[in-house]
Amino acid sequence: MATSRQPWNVPGVILFSHGDLSYEVDLSHPLVEELAQSRLGERTVPAFERTEKKRLREVIVRSLPPTSSDEPETLARMRARLREEAHLATYLQYPRIARILGPYEVHGVLYIVSDRVEGTSLNTLLTYSQMRGKFLSPAFCLYVGAEVAGALHNAHTCKGENGAPLGIVHRDLNPARIFLEPEGGVILTDFARARSLLPGRVATTLPRPQGDVFYCSPEALLCEETDPRSDLFSLGLVLLELATWRHLYSMAHLRPSDLEKTLTKKAKAQVLDAAITAMEAELPGHAEDCILRAATFTRQDVDEITEPLAHPLRSIIRKLIQRNPEDRYPSAADVEADLRAGLAALGTPYGPKEALDEVLISLTGASMNRGVLGPTTDSPLLADMVADEDILTERGGTP
Repeated sequence: MATSRQPWNVPGVILFSHGDLSYEVDLSHPLVEELAQSRLGERTVPAFERTEKKRLREVIVRSLPPTSSDEPETLARMRARLREEAHLATYLQYPRIARILGPYEVHGVLYIVSDRVEGTSLNTLLTYSQMRGKFLSPAFCLYVGAEVAGALHNAHTCKGENGAPLGIVHRDLNPARIFLEPEGGVILTDFARARSLLPGRVATTLPRPQGDVFYCSPEALLCEETDPRSDLFSLGLVLLELATWRHLYSMAHLRPSDLEKTLTKKAKAQVLDAAITAMEAELPGHAEDCILRAATFTRQDVDEITEPLAHPLRSIIRKLIQRNPEDRYPSAADVEADLRAGLAALGTPYGPKEALDEVLISLTGASMNRGVLGPTTDSPLLADMVADEDILTERGGTP
């Protein structure tokens, strides 16, 4: 028997109960007061999974109301999208991928419960290293990259009940989606924007980049077909930034007018179409710059931006961020193998303990340089809610 209560009115409120378990809002979490309800009633909150006598663990709970007087069809599609995300997550049973539990529907309210990942995102670790004024080590980058590549390989090779490949592509791999746990393990989070071949999967309203445009592959930005090699490009951008603080799409030293002159007539039309799509999808203002850069960067640009890196990290990242997917690694398993071989070649063991030690040193240095930092509020809690442009519109398609 499942029960539900209205949230947000009294301390220690129980969102809903299912069997012997209840889900209680974590009112002590610093983000609770900052989280607003979306216009269609979607909420994302930190919570505790608990029994009647004690709290068991921390989780994240997302919810959608049963109806909307203003946009009932839009809300229904959002609920379908959230259900599909939960369904897809049942196949992603891997230690380095954050889990989704559920869905639960109680009195018409749809709840999705997921792990609340403890630790610090790579996004915050980048900030720490910049404040400290020192790059994270090649060993750290090789270790993190290998762990993420392993998680991607698991996702990319998932199969359904009938043994058919599910064709999962994350599509939103960026530093905010990758966490270093308190024990030094690496966790990949948030497959909310993933593409898959699940039966009944539906197409998005626009052929548009699905994740943070600053980490999208060229084919995603130019509204072309994406596949697992698109995730590998994104991983390459993450590792490049982690190791050098630089980004292939940064155009601070480039004039857009000069880049446009290098485009063929066909490429110019493609860039224009992609820019229009980005505008219609209300993507961030820098999306147009990323699209132009994705269409114009050369192999020489890749070689130049990776030149400061030491071997083997340099050669691995170079192969990951080639514009043509055929020039990249064929699979995440191949990436993981090269990263682990590179790590072993360093001659000194490097794993979770060493990664955590390095991060603590980086945090200490950052604190000394810029004043004491407070505790991080990193959390997948801030992952994007289901947006209108993510809504699926056709049965049998692939987003």
